[in-house]
Amino acid sequence: MGHFAFICCLVSGLWVNIAAYVYRQRVMLQFMDHEKQLVNLEQLANSVPGALYQLERSPDGQLKFNYVSQGVEAIFGCSAESLANDVTLLSEIIHPDDLQSVLSSMHNSARYQYLWVKEYRVIKNGRVSWIYGHAVTSQQADGSTLWNGQMLDITERKMLELKVEENQRNLMLAERVAGLGHWQLDLETGQSLWSDTMYNLHGLDKAKVTPSLALTIERTHPEDRQAVTEAINAVKQSGARDVEHRIMLGDGEIRWLRRSGIYRIDEAGREIIFGTTQDITDYKELELKLRETGGNDEHTGFYNRRLMLQSLQRRFSLYQAHSEHQYYIMVVRVANNAETLKIVSKIVRQNIQDYDTPGCLGKGIIVVLMSTLSAEQNKNCLKATRQLLEQHEIEHKIALECAQITDLRFDDVLLRALI
Repeated sequence: MGHFAFICCLVSGLWVNIAAYVYRQRVMLQFMDHEKQLVNLEQLANSVPGALYQLERSPDGQLKFNYVSQGVEAIFGCSAESLANDVTLLSEIIHPDDLQSVLSSMHNSARYQYLWVKEYRVIKNGRVSWIYGHAVTSQQADGSTLWNGQMLDITERKMLELKVEENQRNLMLAERVAGLGHWQLDLETGQSLWSDTMYNLHGLDKAKVTPSLALTIERTHPEDRQAVTEAINAVKQSGARDVEHRIMLGDGEIRWLRRSGIYRIDEAGREIIFGTTQDITDYKELELKLRETGGNDEHTGFYNRRLMLQSLQRRFSLYQAHSEHQYYIMVVRVANNAETLKIVSKIVRQNIQDYDTPGCLGKGIIVVLMSTLSAEQNKNCLKATRQLLEQHEIEHKIALECAQITDLRFDDVLLRALI
């Protein structure tokens, strides 16, 4: 019986030792597996762009990094170990102008438990870099706060953004100085996109209106709406077009604008007109003053030969530089005597618009540089002038001509009208 008990004790002890050995091996394998998992996670963290981290804020407000991947060295210029050991390095790394903003945004994300997102500058090796940070904020049972997130160096992208913003500011400044705005029009929907200067040119509040073709026509002077509509319809055929017209502001003020547009089909297949609009009121008023003061022909009161040729040359130069700057001229040839010229000039004056530019070139030739690009309106003016000349039984030749792309000089336009 005693031998049996002894054998049982030996067997029992053996099983205990075996069980202990198996347990130790299992724990060791679990530890090794855990270590392997940690290594894999570390490798994964170091392979993603930027740096991964876990930042903890204790209930008393103390910050510490529980984890930072090795990628932080490329972002902050310091090792993950040094940052984990001394979180106060952040106050030296983050740009002094951005430090308070970063801390405030973190405080708010902890308070309201929302995703923390921030772009800020850091000073790395004496140079400024831009960092994009985002983190999930979570409140712990002990009152501490965790931020599990990622940091990315976005310096290259940010520099491009800042350059675009600078160019945009410069463009807006140039537009304000030149009285020039830019726009685009969707021909299918009639909706427009305007630069800020466009609202100023039209005397409109950006917050209260939606740009559209209908709004443009509404603000256009009633006598010029047909010309604007024809120019928009024609740009699809010609590829580019220019039109000068008046607009009416809310206080009754009249402004002169020059619109230039080019036709394009965008990547989505939409028909779009891209264009610019310039305030030319001062130029138009100067033309009117010149017409009313010196430099006029003694018989007609129109521009004399010198001033008229200057106006024609200026308009032709615009046409050569930008084919969309089309123009029409009306030419009347009558007997070259003072009495006839006085009667004819009066008839012409009755039928042209205030901002058309009439001139006398001598030898009984009167030329009118039309202010509108509306072919229909100009033809109506020609017809009315011809009827009155016929009523006075004045022998005449009258013609309307438009600049053509084959014209080498403005004389070519005149010659076609006189032939």
